[in-house]
Amino acid sequence: MKPVLWLNLIYAAVIAAISLSYRTGADRFWLGALNLYLPQVMWAVPGIILVAATWKTERPWVWLPLCLLLWVIGPVMGYNIPPNRGQGEASGVPIRVMTWNIKYGKHDLMPLVEEMERSRPDIVLFQDAVRAGAGPLAGYFRDWHLRSQGQYLVASRYPLTAAEVHELPYSGRGKEYFLRCKVRVGSSEVSVYDVHFKTPRRSLNAFRKAKHGPWYLPNAIQRFEDNVSLRLAQAMTVAGYLARETGPVLVAGDMNSPDPSLVCRTLREAGLTDAFAAAGTGYGYTYGHFLLRNRIPWLRLSWMRIDHIMTNSWLTASRCRVGTGRASDHRPVVADFFLKDSP
Repeated sequence: MKPVLWLNLIYAAVIAAISLSYRTGADRFWLGALNLYLPQVMWAVPGIILVAATWKTERPWVWLPLCLLLWVIGPVMGYNIPPNRGQGEASGVPIRVMTWNIKYGKHDLMPLVEEMERSRPDIVLFQDAVRAGAGPLAGYFRDWHLRSQGQYLVASRYPLTAAEVHELPYSGRGKEYFLRCKVRVGSSEVSVYDVHFKTPRRSLNAFRKAKHGPWYLPNAIQRFEDNVSLRLAQAMTVAGYLARETGPVLVAGDMNSPDPSLVCRTLREAGLTDAFAAAGTGYGYTYGHFLLRNRIPWLRLSWMRIDHIMTNSWLTASRCRVGTGRASDHRPVVADFFLKDSP
């Protein structure tokens, strides 16, 4: 067999392994979890090279790398086509929801306000928004109902009838928690969870030390695995609270977890549906556009979808999109729902 065909088979095996890990839970093994936070477009580069090489030397086999390349651009990179597109809209009360890790105080507020004006949400869930309710945003939200606790801010055009803080599993100093509110929409009460799960940033940075010597790698792997386990434990804690809910539920925030992760699977198994998976088109990436700003300032591309809006069967998503990358390290997620009278 020609070398180029062997390379195609190796490439096929790698892409098959990645796809299988997505279906079984990519973060069951540290290498699969690490791959979730890398730009998946990198797996298209070998495909492009192999398409050219196979066309030149083994043209009858060019369909193989071409199909693999298309698979990478589609499922591996997370391109989404709504499963119910074109089937008509559901009935119920229309509600527009926005979730956003705004990194309050670190960036210019004008792009944030412009996005708010453009999107006109009914319910907003902010993370990393310490003191945002008393700052310049207070004027914007002057006619809204607000609940603020630590890093969380929930703003609603509808009345907020309750607010509770619940602790999450954590490590290190301080505590981590999520904010739960009740939003009254007509005769219904929607339980709204504003969440921010543990960031993988420091555990990912630990791998940089491995560049200085392989003896750093075991420690980096251990730190990363601990980080993945903690984030999963936080998702399971939220799932425990969801099991007690009997009405409409909305969970949104910076989950620091791409869609193929066990974190998102845990919440789906708790009865939730991801709004972008149900009603979004494209990749829906929300993070990564600021990571290379010091090295490649002109490159502002996101490559991870780690911010999510998820709901139970009382809320049906009709549209979901991501917003500007100018206002924060994260892009907002904006989703339109219909609140049903019964599940």
